[in-house]
Amino acid sequence: MVAFVAVGIAISQGGGAAPPRPGSPQARADLAAVKARLRGIPESGMTLGSPRASVTVTEFADLECSVCRGFALGAERQLISHEVRDGRVKLVYRSLCTATCTGSLGRAGFAGQQSAAYAAGLQNQGWYYIDLFYEEQGGEGTSYVTPRYLDGLARQLSGLDYGKWSSDKSSPRLQHQVGADERAARTRSFAATPTIVVQGPRGTARPIVGDPSYAQLRGAIDSVQ
Repeated sequence: MVAFVAVGIAISQGGGAAPPRPGSPQARADLAAVKARLRGIPESGMTLGSPRASVTVTEFADLECSVCRGFALGAERQLISHEVRDGRVKLVYRSLCTATCTGSLGRAGFAGQQSAAYAAGLQNQGWYYIDLFYEEQGGEGTSYVTPRYLDGLARQLSGLDYGKWSSDKSSPRLQHQVGADERAARTRSFAATPTIVVQGPRGTARPIVGDPSYAQLRGAIDSVQ
């Protein structure tokens, strides 16, 4: 059975005027929230959750997208706390350039920031990096995503080998992975972020576009279990 669930595209403007300074009280609070949310959940590459989970939720996203931030800190946070932590659902992160491609650095900047997250994924900390990025996200179009910003996120992750991450983030292989994700999205006519695909034993739900409620996300999951 294939279910069909969709929501409208949400529109908003950025996480904040400027990201908090690493080491500041706000940055420490953001990191503590990420650790509390993800600690103890299996992680492999860009997948969060048990490899035996019967349902896969794939998120095509852009780290500078404010609507993606709303999803990450809203319905996705609840999903992680319940179905992912319980081993029933696993989350997969994939790249699709939207907000970043309208900024000054465009696609080149997108490849750099997404590869930085994928480099953390090589050490099984990709979701820590993604969540921290969203927690500290600045306003869209403010050019806050600099090499210093990306390095600052990595340095806050105590379990990350910074030297290895710093080398890996420039890997052509990771940039190719970002490009492959985008091609896969475009092939399916995905054009907005987040676009969320829910797959399970009973089929694949219609892609959800925008920032769904937890109830809407659960409805898609239940329809394919």
